[in-house]
Amino acid sequence: MNPHLKLFLLLLVFGIGSITLSCADDDSDPPVITYPDNGMMYEVKTGELLPFEFTVATDGGYSSHSLEGVAGTIISDQTEIPNGAKDFRIKGGFFAGDVPGPGAIKLTVRDNEGGQSSSTIGVDILRD
Repeated sequence: MNPHLKLFLLLLVFGIGSITLSCADDDSDPPVITYPDNGMMYEVKTGELLPFEFTVATDGGYSSHSLEGVAGTIISDQTEIPNGAKDFRIKGGFFAGDVPGPGAIKLTVRDNEGGQSSSTIGVDILRD
């Protein structure tokens, strides 16, 4: 399959940037997730580690989060985030797999008011 087509399909499935969902009442804003944007996909060689950091702000207070990796393994910073925290960072590393091509790091954050947001960092895995 054409590598550009694979990348397009991956980004179509996981989205580029943020997807915001909210199950709470209309008075509550869902968490806002940001990360340093370099204007293009992040690059990492097969078998190497790419550090990442998301910044989160939520009026609803932190409840939980999940990290997902596509075409690689997530190594999450185990620093505890206090329940109800309004501003915090989620750090870790993306250990690229053995196959060059598109990858992704997806963070989903849930707040104490039922709000939820997701954000995805696109990763281009290059041949070593």
